[in-house]
Amino acid sequence: MLRIHVRRTQRLVRLVWHVMVGAGISYLVLWPLNTMGRDAQRPRQRVIVRWWMAKTCRILNLRIRKEGVMNTTPTLFVANHISWLDIPCLTAALDAVCVSKHEVRRWPVVGGMAAQAGTVFIQRGAHAASGVADQMARNLKDKKSVVFFPEGTSTSGATVRNFHPRLYQAAIHAQAMVQAVAISYPHPAGVNPVAPYINDDNLLRHLWVLLKEPSVEVNLTFCPPVPAESGRRALAVDTRSQILSALKKTPE
Repeated sequence: MLRIHVRRTQRLVRLVWHVMVGAGISYLVLWPLNTMGRDAQRPRQRVIVRWWMAKTCRILNLRIRKEGVMNTTPTLFVANHISWLDIPCLTAALDAVCVSKHEVRRWPVVGGMAAQAGTVFIQRGAHAASGVADQMARNLKDKKSVVFFPEGTSTSGATVRNFHPRLYQAAIHAQAMVQAVAISYPHPAGVNPVAPYINDDNLLRHLWVLLKEPSVEVNLTFCPPVPAESGRRALAVDTRSQILSALKKTPE
């Protein structure tokens, strides 16, 4: 018990300091870069945010293992969604613009850093999704990869929900490749019980439980990329099937 308490306290101190550093970066570095013009600032900001997210993963001792070959051309990456931890893990692994729910924009430090790094925030509704797809397509045409979660919400990890096809239209417009990324948190119980962030879970409560864990294994499996030629519904079905196969799960 004492060891757990010491571990949690040490990590909490490191994390609080890291958040304070992130706040300083947001206001002293990222915000000034935002005044330099879009083409000049986005690559630099993504590098800074990727560093900050990677350090967050190290503080939480998220042990990320990558399998498969990551596509290197501008790509629409799609992933299953289990936890808020998916975001720092993918951000650390990918040089890509993220698509995130609008609520993340209001998260302290993280929301501001994400916004200034070019994150596309999506609100509920078909009209909003159409506008987001257009923004995603512009990023892909500008030679920037994009990553999003087509389930639309996080799950317990026991299964993978149907993928919503609307945002796949971005890859079709930009004639970009699509690559599925299977995320898992392996554990003797199947899915690590500390990983899922679902229903009415609270971020601080979830983080408090996470801080006591010795480590959390995270697997990112990159499936073979596919061209955006078959239509968005077929792409949604195909990439979900790839992820189910990588996770060794059967479709419902």
